[in-house]
Amino acid sequence: MANKFAIAAALAAAVIAPAAFGADSAPAQNGAAAASSFIGVVNVPLIMNDIPQAAASKEKLQKQFGPRAAELQKLETDGKALQQQLPTLKGDQQVEAQRKLAQMQADYNLKARALQEDQGKAVHDEEMKLGRLVQEAIDNIAKERGLQLVIRGEAVAYATRAVDISDEVISRVSKQAGAAAPAGSKKPAKGGK
Repeated sequence: MANKFAIAAALAAAVIAPAAFGADSAPAQNGAAAASSFIGVVNVPLIMNDIPQAAASKEKLQKQFGPRAAELQKLETDGKALQQQLPTLKGDQQVEAQRKLAQMQADYNLKARALQEDQGKAVHDEEMKLGRLVQEAIDNIAKERGLQLVIRGEAVAYATRAVDISDEVISRVSKQAGAAAPAGSKKPAKGGK
């Protein structure tokens, strides 16, 4: 509720401020039209899904954790096969198989927990990298357009295409992927050419 109030207050401020302080600079515009030139909307999930860096990140994580996941799958399959054999075994063979099964289950649980933790950390790190790229593009576009407020599209009930900067963010971040592709080339310093 407080979040909706904050968004409503920010929108109201964006609508009122240009009308109150810039009335002489744009007399022909009404309050809503003036406000729209100061507000942008982004659809972050769409952006994170469409940028090429996201696919590259997913592929990197698959390469990194795929072998460990396959090892776990094999351990699970072997454990199920051994468990199905248990009723047919007798005496010492059955006891030995039960011990082996218990060891396999303990090994599986330990490896699964370690994989989950490592994978979670790696996914978080990748999401943070992508998030920084997207935020940098949003910041640059907002500055270039003179936007005073950029709202996440998930929190907006309606926005025109004119205020939606999602496609432009995707385009900018995608260009960074293309610029980063050549190996050995150095990026210019920030602000340099």
